[in-house]
Amino acid sequence: MSKEDKISLRTITIPNLLSLLRIVLIPIFIYFYLDQRKELALGILFLASITDFLDGIAARAFNQRSRLGYILDPLADKLLMDSTYILFTLRALPLTVYIPKWLTITIVSRDVVLILGAAILTLFNPDRVPTPHWLGKITTSLQMLTAILVLFVNVSGNMMPGLSVLFWLTGFFTVVSGFYYVLREIGNIE
Repeated sequence: MSKEDKISLRTITIPNLLSLLRIVLIPIFIYFYLDQRKELALGILFLASITDFLDGIAARAFNQRSRLGYILDPLADKLLMDSTYILFTLRALPLTVYIPKWLTITIVSRDVVLILGAAILTLFNPDRVPTPHWLGKITTSLQMLTAILVLFVNVSGNMMPGLSVLFWLTGFFTVVSGFYYVLREIGNIE
């Protein structure tokens, strides 16, 4: 039985509910951040990030992989990270540390390319199931860690050595994973 045959059409699963929760938490996070209640924003961002970790565990533990989950999980990640990085780059609120513009542009550009590419490929092949790769998982983890640490520095007021190295590492994996996904779909590589 192929991987595609094992993917269920079920939609109401624990992993999908966790991905939906992540999406629902985005406007709550933005509200607390813009209201300058950064401690609450940090808690919401941390909770949203944990749901990404938990939905993967739940999908494997309960064998609840679904077509919707393969779309919903990365979409929730992209919405959370893109909105967070844009907020942490804008100079609208006084912060100790901002995310560099180049990193936000890199992340948002990659996500736009991947979302548009996936949409176009799905139009030509509706049965296509996008699958994650370890490069994408590392990238998402680094993006979430970077965002959480930037907000933590801004809440605590304590500078964190090595944060600029983390910016570059996150940018590197964002670019490499983006190229990998594009090449995988164009060249059908694994």
